[in-house]
Amino acid sequence: MVRPEFVTKARFVGVVEIKGKPVSFFSPPHEEADFLWVDLEQLAQVFVPEDAAKRLVKHSHNFGVASRPTEAAVRDGKIVTIVPHPMAQGFCAFIDQQEGHIELQEDEWSLGPANLEYVKAFADAHSKFMPLSFEALAAAYRNQGGPHIRGAE
Repeated sequence: MVRPEFVTKARFVGVVEIKGKPVSFFSPPHEEADFLWVDLEQLAQVFVPEDAAKRLVKHSHNFGVASRPTEAAVRDGKIVTIVPHPMAQGFCAFIDQQEGHIELQEDEWSLGPANLEYVKAFADAHSKFMPLSFEALAAAYRNQGGPHIRGAE
């Protein structure tokens, strides 16, 4: 069994179902203001077949040069890949685009069904596991992903 204190600062906080499937949420893997992070493979398996979800997770490990937008965490003794909220939304937008629900536009945001389901679950997870004051919500919004998205300073 993997001991979580040796892997990351992220801690499993709970599960929310999306379309009847469990998706795990974690505290941020750093000390800065941020939103909850999500188990990428579980999120992907809600919308795509298991083999595609595994490929998506493997591909996510190649993201970033100066930053590391994915992180390892432990859930039930197993190492999982977690991502911050903006990456989870990006994956859902990609799924929506691939399924023909939206057309991706650089200058506008389109909310397809996968993204909408994720955002509803994300809000539910926050209200259950990590409620934020207005000030904390604003700070997390301005710092989504923290140093993992921002990269080396």
